[in-house]
Amino acid sequence: MNPPTRRRFLAALGASALVTTAGCLSGIQDRPSYDGTWSRYGADDARTGATPGEGPTGDLYSAWRAEVFEGFPTSSPVVADGVVYHLHTRGGYDTDHESVVSAFDASTGDEQWRTTVSVADRDETRFHHDSVVVQFDRIYARTFEGLHALDTDGNLRWTEPIPTTDQPWPIVAPPIVSDGLAITATYGDREPPVQVVALDAETGDPVWEAGFSTRQLPWTLSAFGDTVYVPFFGGESGLVGLDVATGERLWEKSMPIAGPVTITNEVILTTLSENVAGSDSDQRYVVAFDRRSRELRWKHAARKWSTTGVATAAGLVYYCDDNRLLARRLDTGEVAWSFGPDPLVLFDWTPAITGATIYVVAEHLDEERTPNYLYALDTSTGEVRGSGKLPVSASPSGLALVDGAFYVAFGNGELRCYESCGVELAEECLLG
Repeated sequence: MNPPTRRRFLAALGASALVTTAGCLSGIQDRPSYDGTWSRYGADDARTGATPGEGPTGDLYSAWRAEVFEGFPTSSPVVADGVVYHLHTRGGYDTDHESVVSAFDASTGDEQWRTTVSVADRDETRFHHDSVVVQFDRIYARTFEGLHALDTDGNLRWTEPIPTTDQPWPIVAPPIVSDGLAITATYGDREPPVQVVALDAETGDPVWEAGFSTRQLPWTLSAFGDTVYVPFFGGESGLVGLDVATGERLWEKSMPIAGPVTITNEVILTTLSENVAGSDSDQRYVVAFDRRSRELRWKHAARKWSTTGVATAAGLVYYCDDNRLLARRLDTGEVAWSFGPDPLVLFDWTPAITGATIYVVAEHLDEERTPNYLYALDTSTGEVRGSGKLPVSASPSGLALVDGAFYVAFGNGELRCYESCGVELAEECLLG
């Protein structure tokens, strides 16, 4: 059940009550259309973190909230055709841990259906990978037991056992869905060979497997054109390009890769972790390689987690680094602008873009309990276009953006929709 929202309250109250206070109302804006698709963490297979459209700006407020399970990790919602899909797991101890996919109305938060995809009877600190992928009329979810496919009515179509073993493994591990295939990997520390596996996206039947003996610990997959990009953190670490249709190894490059990969028509963007001479510590770098030659274009030191990525649009690349959001030129790596460290941008989040607006999470150290805020910034200049206070500290997950709204899940068992406040009365938001 979803708690009552301000929108439902006002609908029950009736429009006449608003008319009587018209002289006090301000900020009337167009309602969100909820058009657009955010099909996976990072928006698309290339993990650009960007979609067209017009995101909410101004005073950002929670239009609705839905209760979900609290099991870690907190998954990123995805959106398509006016429906929000979310993978979540019942946590706790001495209980069965159900991993379920739920569908919510994008405008109201009403839960339309909930389907269990796996049940584990062992107590763990983590239960599933983040997140689901929606493609046409199918939803794909990766749990530790395997890959699951549902239709958009919530019917479980197939499950293929592809277990995740011992840590380390990527928290963020949605499958690649391309060319009629659903592609994932055998994640976790295991005896070789490690495999990247392609299944028929409609039936779940195995199509191809690519095995690796010297490269270990595959990380979050990406894809661009006819190539799947597979980072390996262990063994002979590096990046491998596989043919989407056949699994043939097209090329490979050994390097100390330390993060997911984002691909544009011109460059490959990722993170490296290199040992500092005479020290036990490592230095991380955000780097750009030429997509065709894999030659290094630019490299800059960064403070960045292995779970976080970058976002890119309109010739700039954005990432959270050392409590700032940095925007660099995609061609040269030169800094275009930065935002922070006041407020303190959380560097364990990946920024997200829709149209001319980029969204990040930041902490206000000058306020009691240092609350988190969501910021909407101009992609070209970094100018603040809007902000809104979050109800709790934000567990790292991903934002899902469509026209006029965005969605985010919290570790306390909440899924929320944020919009621009459309009608204000005495500095309080009455209606989005």
